[in-house]
Amino acid sequence: MSRDGAPLFDRTGWWDEDCAAFRSLRSVNRFRLRLLQQWVPNGFAGLSIVDLGCGGGLLAAPLAAAGARVVGIDTAPVALAQASARGGENFHGIVGDLTAPPLPDGCADLVLLADVIEHVAVPGAAMATAARLLRPGGSIFVNTISRTLRSRVLAIWAAEGLGYVPRGTHQWDRFVTPAELDALATEQGLARTALVGEAPQLCATLRERAIVLRPSRSTAVGYAALYRRAA
Repeated sequence: MSRDGAPLFDRTGWWDEDCAAFRSLRSVNRFRLRLLQQWVPNGFAGLSIVDLGCGGGLLAAPLAAAGARVVGIDTAPVALAQASARGGENFHGIVGDLTAPPLPDGCADLVLLADVIEHVAVPGAAMATAARLLRPGGSIFVNTISRTLRSRVLAIWAAEGLGYVPRGTHQWDRFVTPAELDALATEQGLARTALVGEAPQLCATLRERAIVLRPSRSTAVGYAALYRRAA
């Protein structure tokens, strides 16, 4: 099983400020990097991180630059080459299925499922893979989109209709509610330790022509969560 929509993601331009296709992804991942910095307060130096569905490395490369040893898994070789070029010696990319990575159990301090769960046919398989890779005391970072009327309007009709993300990026019926994600995590013996909603800053989004996020108490559109395996 792979992340669906590979043709949309398997291209150059991930780090090109003039490439509109990834402008919103660059913006929202800056927000998520700040979240990770809050949720992993001791920093990333020396951590072993696996980024499942890493794409062009918008999270993986900064984490590698911060001293983590990062392995990125993706079926998109062109995108993965962009991640490798940006990630430096601390990044290792593997072209492959994110639900069957050639990595040993318990190899990671932190596993990322960033902009992934809503793109796979069986989200439970992605969560199970992330949990398999996680060592005791480690955490899984997830950000995704909740299946609500509001998310259909903002994430699909507005974001795709206005060109902030490429058309066809999302399928509403694959969005996952926080309760559903919690249930998938519980099945893997994981406990949620953090949750925050992601809401667009409307004025900044219009000004930047890209989705600009702010933290929100509401998870009715997007949200990020951190799950931990007991030590």
